[in-house]
Amino acid sequence: MLYSEGAASEVRGVILADIGKFVGAKVATAIIFIAVAAGGYWCYQNPESVKAFGNVVKYTLIWIVVAAALPWSSYVFMRPLLDFQSRLTSASGAAFVSLGLLATYCLVDVLLAMWLAGWSVSGGLSWFVLIIGFAAAGAYNFVICESLARHVGP
Repeated sequence: MLYSEGAASEVRGVILADIGKFVGAKVATAIIFIAVAAGGYWCYQNPESVKAFGNVVKYTLIWIVVAAALPWSSYVFMRPLLDFQSRLTSASGAAFVSLGLLATYCLVDVLLAMWLAGWSVSGGLSWFVLIIGFAAAGAYNFVICESLARHVGP
């Protein structure tokens, strides 16, 4: 006997997994193709909506570029900020300065997004997307500021 019972079941499991991946890929491709075709037909039937959607995409890209570039501006003043934090007598004071910087960046992100949206956002999905975007921008601000502090720091 060349294979034990366990090895044979392992080979069968691998073959079934490969078949599942193959079939799953074909089904996913068909679903994506149908969705893209349906979306294209809908765009053909509703050109006004497509134009409005284009404005939303344009404003979203503007916000993403500004929100991505904003924390990098702290490279200019990171060393003086770190020196100021090192002169503070309490760790909580230094943490407060860092939180203040992050809060300022987040506030600028929020105000820019609201200005681009015309100071009005309607619908639950729109608010959900905005809140997720603000949370992502806040996390990005934190990561970039921490990275710059490690790079510029002593």
